[in-house]
Amino acid sequence: MSFPEPVGAHFQERRMTDTMKLEKLYDLYQEGKAPKRLYWELARERLVPLLEVQQIVKKNPYCRSVEIREDGIVLKTQDIALFFDMTQNICRAETIFIGTEGEEIDFMSRFIPTNAVLFDIGANVGRVSLGLAKAHEDATIYAFEPVADTFCGLEKNLRLNACGEQIKAHHMGFYSESGDLKFFIPAANEAASLRPVTDTYYFKEGDQGQGERKERLDEIICPVDTLDHFVEANGIARLDFIKCDTEGAEKMVFAGGARVFSELQPVVYTEMLRKHAARFDYHPNEIIEMFKGWGYSCYTSDGKRLLPFEKMDESTQETNFFFLHEEKHRELLKQYGS
Repeated sequence: MSFPEPVGAHFQERRMTDTMKLEKLYDLYQEGKAPKRLYWELARERLVPLLEVQQIVKKNPYCRSVEIREDGIVLKTQDIALFFDMTQNICRAETIFIGTEGEEIDFMSRFIPTNAVLFDIGANVGRVSLGLAKAHEDATIYAFEPVADTFCGLEKNLRLNACGEQIKAHHMGFYSESGDLKFFIPAANEAASLRPVTDTYYFKEGDQGQGERKERLDEIICPVDTLDHFVEANGIARLDFIKCDTEGAEKMVFAGGARVFSELQPVVYTEMLRKHAARFDYHPNEIIEMFKGWGYSCYTSDGKRLLPFEKMDESTQETNFFFLHEEKHRELLKQYGS
């Protein structure tokens, strides 16, 4: 697009450029097709949202800065950095920045001993692994993510934080059996699951200002193993903590680790939602009963203390739970029990 020669009325120029992207305006100016002062005015209008971003950085005590770089946009927090992934309908850096992230990382850290070995099952792009790595620099963390695109995001964030040595990333998932399983991947791949998601919110592609947002649900094959086999095959003799978030497959993940939970007895922090479990034809109470058989009790948390939890029903609002072994974790239960 070029402006009339000589340059037309200001109103006409505004009408032609009001919806134009900043990148297009930049190109027009560099080509000598946009008057300087109009370009200044239009560019400022498009840069004003940066002031809104600054205000959230001021208000959110956990955030330190948002950095615009050639290779992406980075959120820097008190302890870690994460790339924004605007191809996603929602991304982890975004949920932290806008204040909806609810991971209990500070409280999780209290259950991790010196020189600990941790498993992050369903690591996504690494928010939990990175947070725990910064809090426990002597820990060894295994981060598992089966979805290829998400795994690439995980590796990218590990490089960003220089944590590639401490956090060992594995492109795989866990289940009650080993093999290759079909995963259903919506446009928002954080909701990827072994069963199709029913919430159409996650079907929409990320809004990158491109106009129409399409809906998408792909099917891919991903490798899975059992906890017991992986631990044995990799000579892991100690396992102190497991975080698990697998969009409903938690029961099957734990079922593949009978020896791990009977012998190594890690603290477990896991998501349990009725709506996700229903897609796998079980109820979260079955997980609670499974862990009872291994000598564990279930707890919720208020961020400071563990609160005993016996049974989930329709009134349950909690979605994240701790499992501690009644004997091995006796001292932790004394310290943090209600």
